[in-house]
Amino acid sequence: GLVYEKDVVSLIGFGKLIKQMYAKNFAAGAKVTASNTRGNDSKYSPRLILDNDRYSYWATDDNITTANLVLQLKGKQSFNVLRIRENIKLGQRIDDWAVDVMENGNWKEYAKGSAIGACRLVRGPYITTDRVRIRITKASACPCISEVGIYAEPRN
Repeated sequence: GLVYEKDVVSLIGFGKLIKQMYAKNFAAGAKVTASNTRGNDSKYSPRLILDNDRYSYWATDDNITTANLVLQLKGKQSFNVLRIRENIKLGQRIDDWAVDVMENGNWKEYAKGSAIGACRLVRGPYITTDRVRIRITKASACPCISEVGIYAEPRN
């Protein structure tokens, strides 16, 4: 089939926008801490959310279904998109979550929602901060997060 010329131009522009947004992950190199780590075992370390492996993951102990991760970024960064992924091989576990950012020495809720699954993109207003907290507020089983990315859409 044929694609209308204006649609081709629009899709090419959209592809460029996506490539620009994902070009820099502000979470890369962050210090990551967690409220709980399964068996205090490095196999489930919170640092694994930054290793670019969709199937390595941070996990909590079996009886822990609410927890949080804190990312200490490399200095203050301006961004408006977060990507959170569960290790979907283990099923969708997270029912409710929230993302907070440090602002003037206090945590401020940036976004919240239900379910994460294979990939959740959280888009909001641009924020500048050096700390991001992901709170798992309800889960059907211990959370297993495989990736967190922090990005900025190109500004026009």
